[in-house]
Order: sequence, then structure tokens, then C-alpha cells
Amino acid sequence: MEYEGYVDIHSHIIPGVDDGSQSFEESLDMLNMAYKQGVRTMYATPHFGSGKEKYDKALLLERFEKLKEMAEGVGDDGIELLLGNEIYYRHSTLELLEKGEIFTMGGTRYILVEFAYGISYNEMYRSLQRLVNAGYVPILAHIERYYCLYRRFSEIASLREMGIGLQINADSVIAKISSEASFCRKLIRNGYIHFLASDCHRAGWRPPVMKDGYDVLEKKTPPEYLERLICVNPDILRKNQFL
Repeated sequence: MEYEGYVDIHSHIIPGVDDGSQSFEESLDMLNMAYKQGVRTMYATPHFGSGKEKYDKALLLERFEKLKEMAEGVGDDGIELLLGNEIYYRHSTLELLEKGEIFTMGGTRYILVEFAYGISYNEMYRSLQRLVNAGYVPILAHIERYYCLYRRFSEIASLREMGIGLQINADSVIAKISSEASFCRKLIRNGYIHFLASDCHRAGWRPPVMKDGYDVLEKKTPPEYLERLICVNPDILRKNQFL
């Protein structure tokens, strides 16, 4: 199947709602960067519950709709913008999801979830299991940041077996001499990861680097697996199917 560009499932591109883009001008710069990196679909996933957000729901929707229209005019083909949240898990998360206060990924049952970096594995597992039991499909954001998962391949495999989607940031695979980057590349090349995403925040700080990450991985990763990371699995997400 032919896919038209990359899908970036994790970004902080809506202006003035969290620690990401601070203006529509900066968001447009980021969209142009993403387009040049090959991105044609992007999920805007502002923080929810982490304390980094600074918006109400009405303001978020207003700014999303304006940016969505701007994104359609980027480059020759435009970028399709979809809405979600990066959800900092708390005990109230499930209740807020059921009330519609938190956005799922493009209206599907998929949700992008993050935790405190120092969380224990058992607490993370139980929390994700609670979300799964409620009918959601959690995608664990930037799994390389959690101390309880670093070099713990059996624990990561257990999350996959539970049905959790696993996402790595593109900039985490780029460094040539880095134990973290080496770990991330190994996870990807051994088939543990479902999504590569930018987690872009600003034009000059953590910009969208999807193709840069792809180019590093391309040297030693089967092309059909790379396609799953940035095209096939995001298509499954969008269709609300199971990974």
C-alpha cells in the first residue's frame, strides 16, 4: 500500500496552550519544518494533567481549528492536523476521559499517555491495565524516558502483550555516541516499538525531526518495519483497529 508521507502522532504545536509553540507564527514555522521532514499528517497532543497546560477546552478547540486551517496551506499538499492530548496519568484520568474532558487520538479509543519518569514498573503496569480494562488503547509516550523500562526488555515485552502501543521520540535515536540512543535503536530494530514521533515543542528547541530519525534508522532497519512505525501503525490507529 502506498502512503503519502509520514504520520507524526505526538506534537505540541497548538500555540499558547502548554510548553510547546508560543504563537501561531511559531506553529507555522514548525509545520513548515515538519512538511520538509516528510510529515503529511500530524496529531496535535497538548499536555493534560501535567501542570504544563494553560488552557480551557474552548480555547484549545478554537486554536486547534485555526491552526488546522493554516496547516492545510503548508507546502504543495498541506498537513492534515488531528487532535488528541498527551495525558499525564492520574487516578482521575479515567473519569475525565469518560466525561469527555480529555481528547482521545482523533476521536478513536487510542490515548497518548505519559507518567512520572521515576514511576515503578508495577504502578505503571497497573495504571495502563486499568485503562485497557475500560476499553482504551494506551500509547505510552517516549518510553525511553522511564527509568523502570531502561534496558528492561522483558518488561517492555509485557506491555506489548497487554496491548499497549509504544512510542519513541525521533530525536532519541539520532545521537551517534549515546547509550540511550543505542538502546532506542535496538528496541526499534528488534521490533518492540509501534510508533516513531517527533514530540516537537518549539521551532528552536525540540523541533520536528521525523526524517532525521528515519534516516539514522534506515541504515540497519528493514524498510518494511520502518514503514510500520510511521505509516502502517498510524493508519491502524486512525481506523481505530488493534495493533
